[in-house]
Amino acid sequence: MIIKDVIDVAKSGISQLIAKNYMSAETPELTETNTAALVDLGKTFEQNTKAADIFLEAIIDKCGRMIIDSRKYVAELPSLFVDPVEWGGFVEMVVVGLSDIMTDEMYPINGFLNYSAEGGRAEAERIAGIEHGTYKPDVTTRYYNESHPVMVALSTIRDQLFTAVRGLDELNRLLSALYESVDNTLALKAELFALATVSMGAARAIGLGNVIHLVTEYNAEYSDDVTSANAMTSESFMAYALETIANTRDFFKRFAAVYNNHEHVTFTKNANLALLGRFANRAKFGVRANTFNEGLLGIGDFDKVTGWQAISKDSKPFSFNALSSISLTKSAAEKAGITVPTGETGVTYSGIIGVMYDRYAMGITLDKKKVTTSYTAAQDKWNNFHHTIINNTINDDFPMVVFMLD
Repeated sequence: MIIKDVIDVAKSGISQLIAKNYMSAETPELTETNTAALVDLGKTFEQNTKAADIFLEAIIDKCGRMIIDSRKYVAELPSLFVDPVEWGGFVEMVVVGLSDIMTDEMYPINGFLNYSAEGGRAEAERIAGIEHGTYKPDVTTRYYNESHPVMVALSTIRDQLFTAVRGLDELNRLLSALYESVDNTLALKAELFALATVSMGAARAIGLGNVIHLVTEYNAEYSDDVTSANAMTSESFMAYALETIANTRDFFKRFAAVYNNHEHVTFTKNANLALLGRFANRAKFGVRANTFNEGLLGIGDFDKVTGWQAISKDSKPFSFNALSSISLTKSAAEKAGITVPTGETGVTYSGIIGVMYDRYAMGITLDKKKVTTSYTAAQDKWNNFHHTIINNTINDDFPMVVFMLD
């Protein structure tokens, strides 16, 4: 423990508090004070080559109580995650469309034909062909076989653990925090896959033309001149945008081929919705500033997403342009059905404020979780390997649409 002489610092502070001009003058004069001497900012253990030993053997031995940060991280896009027991339905997806509608010739409204009359035999054979024909609806089948194995390792050294803690309760809390860290690591990894999934789903929807250009459609309908830059400051536009999202959710419930790959008709019982946090918050405090009930926005349940992709460390922190954008490499764009201009290495789309999708259009799951353990006698150490398989799919047989602020 480093003990500093803070008398001079304390005297400096007190002199400011009791100075005659400090409370009475219009512009109090403050002298420079070494406040850093009063606050212990701490140092990272990476700065010391024996960090683990210092932490586990020295510091904790002198602490009466240990504070352990074991907060659980909750990943974004909870609606996208699928229970492993349901994943089989996503892996092999059979989509059954509608059957053909035929004119009923077996029971004609003008009475039955006399098959004994001239031409009756040929007509009888034709009707028999209808009666004994084979009929089936439009059926498409897709199989998904891509998986992403992920592993997190954790070493536990017996001597350090028992030197570091005081009693079993503290040991249990420390171990719980360590394993919580593993779970948080997996949750963060799953969130990255979830964001990648919804970003690729948005790109696929854009590639299919399933985009609602909110600003353009608003200006066309109301003869206004709102721009992408000032759209979220317009209460009338925000109301229009929310109404459009609500209407689209209703449209998803109808049999149509508008918002999927346009190859067959289908419908959605409950559409999932992911909204950009900046847009959702603006709608909440701008349009419905008198309520804290997000349900009163009229668009139903939704997931709030801070940003569709990870933000580069060189970009402006949390700017709307960065948060609302997806950037795809050429191979990713082509996989999504987007043509990359000649000479370009990829594509970027900005102003995405929401993605609506059928439950079966996108999904992600953490499957086959297990822990394997090995023991190293020389170090009296256990290595725990936490295994999981992350699966994610996009199925454009089902509806998905992108809302863009352009």
